[in-house]
This record gives sequence, C-alpha cells and structure tokens, in this order.
Amino acid sequence: MRARIDALTGRVSMYRLATITLAVVLAQAVLFAFLDAIGPDPFAILGTLGVVMVATLGANEIAARLARVVPHRESSVITALIVTCIVQVSLTTPALIAAAGAGIIAALSKYLIVWRGRHLLNPAATGVLVAGIIGYYAGQGVGFWWVATPALLPVVAIGALLLLDRTRRLDVGLIFIVLAVVLSGSRLVVTGSDPLAAVSTVLQLFPIVFLAGFMLSEPLTLPPRRWQQWLTAAAVAVAFSVPFSFGPIYRSPELALVLGNIVAFAVSRRTGFSLRLVERVPLSPFATEYRFEPSRPVPFAAGQYLELHLPHAADIRGLRRTFTIASPPEQAAAVDAPRIAIGMRTPEGGSSFKKALGALEPGSRVTVTQTAGDFVLPADASIPLLMVAGGIGMTPFASQLASLAERGEQRDIVVVVVSSNPGEVLYREVLERASARTVELTPDQLTTDALREHVPDLASRRGYVSGAPAIVAAARTALRRGGVRRVHTDYFAGY
Repeated sequence: MRARIDALTGRVSMYRLATITLAVVLAQAVLFAFLDAIGPDPFAILGTLGVVMVATLGANEIAARLARVVPHRESSVITALIVTCIVQVSLTTPALIAAAGAGIIAALSKYLIVWRGRHLLNPAATGVLVAGIIGYYAGQGVGFWWVATPALLPVVAIGALLLLDRTRRLDVGLIFIVLAVVLSGSRLVVTGSDPLAAVSTVLQLFPIVFLAGFMLSEPLTLPPRRWQQWLTAAAVAVAFSVPFSFGPIYRSPELALVLGNIVAFAVSRRTGFSLRLVERVPLSPFATEYRFEPSRPVPFAAGQYLELHLPHAADIRGLRRTFTIASPPEQAAAVDAPRIAIGMRTPEGGSSFKKALGALEPGSRVTVTQTAGDFVLPADASIPLLMVAGGIGMTPFASQLASLAERGEQRDIVVVVVSSNPGEVLYREVLERASARTVELTPDQLTTDALREHVPDLASRRGYVSGAPAIVAAARTALRRGGVRRVHTDYFAGY
C-alpha cells in the first residue's frame, strides 16, 4: 500500500501536487456554492480567483525581471490559489482590490523578505496579513478563511493528507492540529461548550486542517531538522489559539503562521546558495555523478538532501528537484576546492530536468533553495547499523560512509546493495574505504530469510533504507519481520 501511494503521488512534483489539490478544493467549493451548500457566491469565488491570479502572477513577473531571475510561475499559482481560499470572496470593488493587494504583497514578499536568497515567510500568509493591516485603516477586512466550513472539510482533509504524506510531515501536521484542537477547544469548554462539541467546532469551523496541510507544510519556510519542525508546529498552534491584539495586529491564522516562520528562521537560519558545475563522472552505465563547487561554505549533515532549482522548459514536475548529497560534509567545507556531489540515474530519454542538467556545460551555475532532511546516522557510534540501498539509493550512504572515513571513525555497518543490474555497486570505492561489509542482492532476493542468512544479528541492528518506493517498502517490511525495531527510510520518487 505504501509503495502504491508513493508511486501515485510521485508521478508529479510537490508543486504540481499542491496545485492539483488546491484546484480540486476550489472546484468543489464552486460546485457547492452553486448548490447553496456553502455561503460564498460561486461567481464571487471565480471572480476573486481570477483577480488574485492575475495580480500574483503579474507581480511575480515584474519582480523577477527587476531581480534578474527566472520567475517560478507554478509557485505563484499555488500562492494565488491559497490566497483565494483565505480572503473575502466578493465581487465588490473594495474586496477585489484587497484580494489583489494580498496577492501582490504575497508575490513581492518572496523577493523583499529574504535572507541570503531565501524567502523567510509563507507568501500567502504574509500577503493576507499585511493587506489586513492596511485594510484595518481603510475599513476593509481581508482574511476570512472561508475555506474552513464543514462541507469542504473532507476534500480539504484529503488534500492535506496527500501533501503531508508526500513530504513525510504527517507528524508535523498532527502536532499542530492536536495542539490547536486542545488549546482552542479548551477555551470553548471554559465558556460552557460541551467537550465533544468543542472539538467538532474547532475541526470544522477553524482552518486548522487547511493551514496544516497547505501552508505549514511549505518546504521553503520549514526548518530542516525534525525537532525544529515540531517546535515550529507547536509555536504556530499556540499563536493560533491564544487571543491577543495590538492595534491593527490581532490573533489570526495568518499571523500565527508568520510567527511560526520567524521561529523556524531563528532555530535554523537556512540560506540558499549557488553551485558551479565542475564535472560529471559516470558511476556506471546507468548512473552519473555531478560535482559542483558551492558559492559559499555549506553546512549539512551526511544523509541530507538539497533542492535544486534549474530553469528550463519544464515538464509536469516543474523546475525543482530534490537530490540526496552524495559527498561528505567535509568536502563541502574544504578551504581548497570545496565540492558537493549528487548522483542520479541517467536512463535514455529521462525527464526534462535530467536533460537540462545533462546539457549544462562546466562552469554553469544552478541554484540550491535548501538543504534539509533527517536521514542521518545516530550520534551513538556503538549502535550496529544495517544499510539497505536500492540502486541510486546508495547516495546518502556514500555521504555518510565517506564522512566516517574522513573522520577516521569506525562503526559496525553492513551495507545491503539491491540492484536490478547484476554486479552494479555504486560508490564501491567508498564502501571499501569505510571497511563496510557489503552484501549484494537482487530485488527478488530482498526477503527476511535472505537478510537473516547474510546478517545473522539482523534483529540487533538499526535499519536504514534508501531507494525507489517499491524497494523501500519491501526492505522495511523485511526488516520489521526480521525483528529490526527501528527502521529509517529515505525514498526517491524519481526525477
């Protein structure tokens, strides 16, 4: 089941999945509005959507030209769809002006509220918040969050679940939702509401599910480590639930998210950077490593990934892809000739992204929007490890093992290489240098019995699995059945 879900959602980029789910929410909203199942007028929804879309995309195009960068249009489409869901939908001139203003401010915030090339605040929340403060003095409300209604909750919940599952942030969303329900529900109970009725009211009439799935989960404004993401979710929940006001600034969902973004920046201070292509090196007839020189020192933990932004005539997956860093952190921090490497499958044909990357000449620059991830080794070096790598899933292990070798650290590690190409072991020299014991299996041989045969102390080890969704699902099941209590996974949906 896990592999089927990953295969389905992995067919499109995260940006495209967000676009599709938001479009479905708005389409159902229009339908329900025609049926009088929700309050907003259907033509007001469509009219507001059109105005916000034009304003947001137009502001993004102008700002991108002034900044001399390639505009990320799909990101602006997502922003416009979210803004439409949370502003007042009306065909009156003041309401349309306010909605357009929210879209424009949202687009401009990506260029104006930045830290070393990376925007800090959720654009839609920022646009609605600032437009609301301006509207406070103009007598025009902005943030209405009309999407929070019982009739739309099922489709919103399904969309939020898909996005949180795709980004592996279900725990982050649940922390926010549970805390928001407890805190907001408690306030209702104190005022005399029945506890069950209070929970139902918060879930159906407060925009916690929409905020958790479509806004809190935005990758660019979440911090990179899991504990930091939990802290951010908790901060947003508190700001969402506790009443306060100061002049035109008062408690609102958009303000809660912006405050959470500030917390996220404070605990991580992530920044974007550029990479200059140095060379590409074949790893096998089926895989290639790209080696880059970073524009500045790049701190990351072995096993983390980066998100690469490459302007090109994109396919349905968009302009950005995530790639696990295959080189050790020590190389990226080197004073002389720092390097960052990524490895990938290079099949004939391939995606538009791989074609564009393969066409780059040495010296060309690409942009990295973030480094993140929790697929890192335990700090306790005494824990025995079992790494299961499905093909190109070897890349995080290459970084980790190379880093161990650089530091001269010895660990008890067995690496199981699962490849459909007989004899193909990517980064074999790294495995040998790290003195890791290697076991080679085909996908059909990836069973609990086979693992026990090659690794008799299987149940005493901590598992790490990386590769395509089907390999990850099969390996995780085999390890669990073999008695492995803790299994960390890192799946590659394809590029």
